[in-house]
Amino acid sequence: MTMPSVCVFIVFLLLLEQPKPAVCKTNSACTDKMDSMMFQVIWAGLKSLKQGPNHHDNGGKETGGASYIQWGRSTCTSRNSELVYDGYTGGASYANRGSAANHLCLPKQPQWGVYDEKVNGNSFVSGAAFDVNDIDIKNSLFDKSKYSMYSFPCAVCHTKIGSSTIMIPGRKDCLADWKKEYTGYLMSGYHGHVSATEYICIDADSERLKKMSSLKGMSLLYSVAAKCNGVLPCPPYVDGREMTCVVCSK
Repeated sequence: MTMPSVCVFIVFLLLLEQPKPAVCKTNSACTDKMDSMMFQVIWAGLKSLKQGPNHHDNGGKETGGASYIQWGRSTCTSRNSELVYDGYTGGASYANRGSAANHLCLPKQPQWGVYDEKVNGNSFVSGAAFDVNDIDIKNSLFDKSKYSMYSFPCAVCHTKIGSSTIMIPGRKDCLADWKKEYTGYLMSGYHGHVSATEYICIDADSERLKKMSSLKGMSLLYSVAAKCNGVLPCPPYVDGREMTCVVCSK
């Protein structure tokens, strides 16, 4: 059934539920009363349609929303969101060709299915760590003594309102009527490594977990800077400047 048909059907049902109007003394009074009744019926139908996608019979609890990962945090810092679970940031080794590009938020309590007892040579996922390279800015995400070679957490979050989320590179604030979930800095793998990589937005006030004694088999993340190559307009972009990012919902 199409949306217009649904609207007509709802209004028809609401009309059937309305009590019959009392006998009017004048034609004008009847018209005013019917106009008022029709307005109430149509308004009720519109409210019902508006609430439909996000309100279901779920014990009175509102459903809907959208999910995103807050990289670098074990909690969801936005008041618009609630925590689904927190875990460890994972990915493929920086030294392996053909590795998966995306990073994962690995839960703290994994569940196993069928498995082989030996360690085989198939694909694998390991922990991810910061490698603060060629930059050292104190009291920031680029503080080498604070973050370099540390693994970091992640939080899977669900928005209480809205149905979409986006990550905007090069911004600290959201656009138009989008709401900010968190802001941070763009990170990815190193351009000189053979593994595939992706850009993710790491919280500017990231937590850290464990310092790694070796980076062997790790997924490594580095700061991302703008590159003026004749295509990217500079200004407003600045060659070599670290890129910010923001995650927004609507």
